[in-house]
Amino acid sequence: MGEVRGNQVQVPAPEIRGSVPERGLEAFGQGIAAGREWARKTTQRTMDWIEGHPGEALLIALGAGFLLGQVFFRRRPVPEEAED
Repeated sequence: MGEVRGNQVQVPAPEIRGSVPERGLEAFGQGIAAGREWARKTTQRTMDWIEGHPGEALLIALGAGFLLGQVFFRRRPVPEEAED
């Protein structure tokens, strides 16, 4: 399996390099580049939307924070001790 450092795909050992077809490494590198481009475009679109709709963005963030708080920080019911 290749590793990405910067924009270069690197294979860690010569014995692995021999078993990985060149087109596989090329496809892996293209996939990484496509993923980075998608993330960049999505981030830019999101930031543009937030700048155009700050009130809605604030309400969405507030609602998401509330829901996450309910999921992660809900209080568990305390079991009552049975009387003998």
